[in-house]
Amino acid sequence: MTTMQMNAELFRELSVIAEDEDMMAKALRALRRITSAHKKAMPKDLEVVENEPELPESFKRIRGMGEITQEDIDNDERLAYILSK
Repeated sequence: MTTMQMNAELFRELSVIAEDEDMMAKALRALRRITSAHKKAMPKDLEVVENEPELPESFKRIRGMGEITQEDIDNDERLAYILSK
């Protein structure tokens, strides 16, 4: 089963569980057991990075996280069209 198939199946099952409060509580307890067991199995010397490193501005623009300036709008007809809607 591929990751996409497993993801779809998981959400199908969650939609059934979401209708029943008792089943939701059981599912939460089960998921917490799974995740806590996973955390315990992680190597102790593995460094956990709390914050992601700051991305360069050019990467942010590609990912849609950068700020759009008026100059950007003036230089890009598609962007000007989208923002005019």
